[in-house]
Amino acid sequence: MRITKISARKLFGVFDHDIPFNDSGITIVIGENGLGKTVILEATNAFFTENFLFFRDLEFHQLLFYFEGDESWEVTKTQSREKLTIYVTRHFANKKTKPKQENLAEISFEGQSSEQHREYLQHRRLMMMDAARLDQRYIDYRRTREMLFASEIYDEDYHMQHLRRRDSRPAWYVAARKKISIRLIETQRIITAKERGGEAYVNRVTKSASELAETIAEIDKTASQVATELDATYPNRLVAKLQRRAVDSVEGLNDALSKLDAQRKQLSSMGLLEGSQDAYISRIEEDQKDLVSALKLYVDDSHKKLAPYDQISSKVELFKNIINKRFKHKTLEVDKRAGFVFRSTTKRDEKGNFQKIPTMKLSSGEQNELILFYELIFKSAQGDMIFIDEPEVSLHISWQNKFIDDLKEITSINRVSIVIATHSPDIINENWDLKVELKGVE
Repeated sequence: MRITKISARKLFGVFDHDIPFNDSGITIVIGENGLGKTVILEATNAFFTENFLFFRDLEFHQLLFYFEGDESWEVTKTQSREKLTIYVTRHFANKKTKPKQENLAEISFEGQSSEQHREYLQHRRLMMMDAARLDQRYIDYRRTREMLFASEIYDEDYHMQHLRRRDSRPAWYVAARKKISIRLIETQRIITAKERGGEAYVNRVTKSASELAETIAEIDKTASQVATELDATYPNRLVAKLQRRAVDSVEGLNDALSKLDAQRKQLSSMGLLEGSQDAYISRIEEDQKDLVSALKLYVDDSHKKLAPYDQISSKVELFKNIINKRFKHKTLEVDKRAGFVFRSTTKRDEKGNFQKIPTMKLSSGEQNELILFYELIFKSAQGDMIFIDEPEVSLHISWQNKFIDDLKEITSINRVSIVIATHSPDIINENWDLKVELKGVE
């Protein structure tokens, strides 16, 4: 299911907003501070990831999600000191039957004393007033190991100790929810946090490199399995082919060998194949026709062995192109063991090789861009809807001007929908046809 529009009614008790999504796959949401651009993205992400506790502190009358066809969902809530209830109503524009409001989730404060509730509200109010503390993130080691704000960890602790959640999701919602993938890339993309009781740090750039190495290792494993199966049956398949007197032309074989060689060189240059695998086979002459059948089968098998790399190769190529045209005096290389590494284009080591640059020495803007494009290219699947909050953070104007064009390349490969909340006209550049402007009360 593809969302085509999001609407908010009486957001913060004041604003009515409509955000229709462009068919091109990229929508740019602009508007003054305080109108709710980020909150709408966060609320949508919270709803479709079923983080219903998010809506406790959000003042709104309705959230409306419109889908392809004639279907829409209306989200409302009722709230008291004792209980928060989220409702969803499914509408069909072409049906005359009256829509039914259904209970989606209920979070209650069963067994909690009024004194406990007052203590909780007071604690949370103090945390909200303490901006410095509110901005601190920690690793939640007891449960998800996710990076959470201090207030989020407290809320989750409190929820587990004092709240009771009743799951009453309707069957149609459960089925439809599986077809919708929403992801939010937040403004703060570089997260470094000290482990409790230790000196180690967690960095999203380092984590991304490790994830890419793991992905390549899985592809290597799949390719190895394919190769083992093909090699084991090669003699029998060759004999069967010769017995059938299959005819392959020398010209066709040489063309196939040339394409195979080009494919291997491309994968090797991307860091997906070791250099030793980049073996070139000489052209076959007319007087060597006895080799044609054997080599043609070899070429066909080789393409099958390399097929597992097809999807990731286009992503690696795009990732390297985007990063390397931005970053100055350094170049990104994909490495099977490290995931990716950076090398200086100006400084050499004692052996005369260009020096490696630790990822932690990248600037904040470079780290932001690296993480953002890694998430978009490698961690997105066809049909995903991705929200990006303030992509301009720490970026030079020249980088901002290129941003939408790069997103267009990404959407052409991954077939995702991207929604951006931004204040920067340089991000928009010449793409004003993609904007949706939120306005306040005049």
